[in-house]
Amino acid sequence: MELVIINDGSSDHSSEIIKEFVKQEPERIISIHYAENQGVGNSRNVGIAQSRGDYIGFVDSDDWIANNMFELLYTKALDGHDMVICDYFSRYEDEDLTIPEKGYAQDIFTQKQAILYAQVVPWNKLYKKELLQKIEYLNIWYEDVASTPILISLANMPAYLNIPLYYYKRSRPGSIANSSGPKVLDILRAWDRLIEHAQLNNSFKEEILFFVTKCINFYIDFKPEYAEHFWEYARKHRELLSVGEYNRQAVETNEIRDLFGLFNQSTPIYATNQNETKNDTKNETRNIPKYAAKYATQKKRTLSIIQVISPICSPVSAVDTAGTEKMVYEITQELVKRGHKVVLYAPKGSKVSAKVVPFPKYFEDRHLPAFIRKTRPSKVDLIHDHTFSSIVRLRKMGIPVLPTHHLPTNIEFHDSVYVSHAARKNAGVKGLVVHNGINPDEYEYSEGKDDYLLFIGRILPDKGVIHAIEVAERNHQKLIIAGPIKDEEYFRNILQPRIDNNENIHYIGAVASKQKQELLKRARCVLFPSIWKEPFGLVLIEAMISGTPVLALNNGAALEVLEGFPQLVCNSIDELAHKALHEPFPPPHVLREYVLTKFTTATMVDQYITLYEQKINEFMKRRVKLKRLRGRKFKLLRGRKLKRLRGRKKLKLLRRRTNLKLLRRRKNIKLQRRTNLKGRKKYFIKKKIKAKRSVTKRIKARSNR
Repeated sequence: MELVIINDGSSDHSSEIIKEFVKQEPERIISIHYAENQGVGNSRNVGIAQSRGDYIGFVDSDDWIANNMFELLYTKALDGHDMVICDYFSRYEDEDLTIPEKGYAQDIFTQKQAILYAQVVPWNKLYKKELLQKIEYLNIWYEDVASTPILISLANMPAYLNIPLYYYKRSRPGSIANSSGPKVLDILRAWDRLIEHAQLNNSFKEEILFFVTKCINFYIDFKPEYAEHFWEYARKHRELLSVGEYNRQAVETNEIRDLFGLFNQSTPIYATNQNETKNDTKNETRNIPKYAAKYATQKKRTLSIIQVISPICSPVSAVDTAGTEKMVYEITQELVKRGHKVVLYAPKGSKVSAKVVPFPKYFEDRHLPAFIRKTRPSKVDLIHDHTFSSIVRLRKMGIPVLPTHHLPTNIEFHDSVYVSHAARKNAGVKGLVVHNGINPDEYEYSEGKDDYLLFIGRILPDKGVIHAIEVAERNHQKLIIAGPIKDEEYFRNILQPRIDNNENIHYIGAVASKQKQELLKRARCVLFPSIWKEPFGLVLIEAMISGTPVLALNNGAALEVLEGFPQLVCNSIDELAHKALHEPFPPPHVLREYVLTKFTTATMVDQYITLYEQKINEFMKRRVKLKRLRGRKFKLLRGRKLKRLRGRKKLKLLRRRTNLKLLRRRKNIKLQRRTNLKGRKKYFIKKKIKAKRSVTKRIKARSNR
């Protein structure tokens, strides 16, 4: 038995005590000292690497163990168990109290139940060293939460001793359990790791996911100041965490909250508050935290999306295709899986879970906008344009359009999406970046490797096939070249003579999915000597998800995709050849975990859905704004029209009045004339009468004479 002591910068007299023990037992005690604290996870990893025994146990500072603890656990482990769990004592020194605690909370011990109900602490267990070497402890708070359920799932026949053997000091000042601050949110990273492992491990997938659900319930109460973040995390992973019989049973027995309101429809879909009011018999209102209603009750919106690819592309299907077709297939399948309505415009022969609208014969990019307008469904939220010319984005479609540039292009938009930061930088514009992703379930994984190098891709000068041949020739290594020939003359004149003259180099042509899987997972290394600025390089992540390292030239997005492994990026062919022969490559499980963290279909589609929502919301806001502007314009026009009408009416009234005055005036003149005529007539009549009278008088006078 040996003792490995990790002293990561303690400020007391620990280092002096350790030195005394090392002097007494120099062969059995290994002491490692750090100048400053580098984290519990890192300390555990260093201790595992330095240990020489077949089994490993952990003892934290300030704790102690029973004299026969590891003897009993080791004896049990010899029966073929990779892990043995025991009970422990909790020591409360403030109250001078020691309480026995269960290391496993159920009556019958099984591997599945151990994931659900065993304590996640690492110190009440004995591990086989080979088991601990399968994963690394994350250098975060709650590194045990991120590792223990995975270790139990990977262990061969874990066992349980119902005996308390470890003494754990509770209420220790400065411990993570009693601390707070932003590092508390490291628990989200721990849950991420568990979810990623669950998606790889179908045997214990439901158990690990339910463990995460239990943790979320616990931490909402344990760290209430960060409860909003925990509710947000639950909402984000609702599709995974809300299913399963474990969840249903735990809700029915009140073991956990009904986070998503799926099993108890009579109660709200948020966590009940312990301080709920009991006197309000009418509405039974509760003191509900704002974050509970905000995150737990939120429902995901079902979107109606059109995916469009260029007519010159190959049919979109599950069969191995080029990068663009592969990404369109992955996005379409994942969206349908999440319940969204998708219509794919693609070449004839495309096979996806969504509805496919095939292109007619002799179809070109320029025909797409009019064709989509005629054939699209009545209700569509957004068009995702994957065409190389972005022709759909260039035209007015009446609905929002999001363009993704899978290849270098001169066409730029403010909302352009690029598959890498390098591609965006090469375009010289500000845009959005969504990395490509792949479905881990479609790729086989193997830790066993054969002694051959692999080049897989289209046979073109830009892909650097000739450099892969140079590496194989220099190192006298076996090289397999796979991929369709896209430049016959280049292959016939340049490549084939060198392939024929070297028995270690083999060209096997284009490979189908099963053959491709076998090549990727068994290769010692995949060469990616591309000499042009690759927008992404899908082969890089396809190899790593299979557990195979990649050596790439520093062109395009290679350095960005291999950000976690900069040692795999080469600046010259000489460096590439040297590393292909001498480089100690990262372990296969580390490569796979890296891809699972950054480059999965789920991650890619999460980002695209966020962009879809933003684009749709912006479009709707603009639409509402336009309606308002049009409404105002209509009102202005209507006001002007009314003014004109009113003006016209006034004119008519004025004219009528003027006409009436004129008419009246004319009538008055006529009347006056008539009156004048009558007066004149009377005057003349009187004058005539007078004249007659005077005449008669004269006649009478003459007669009298």
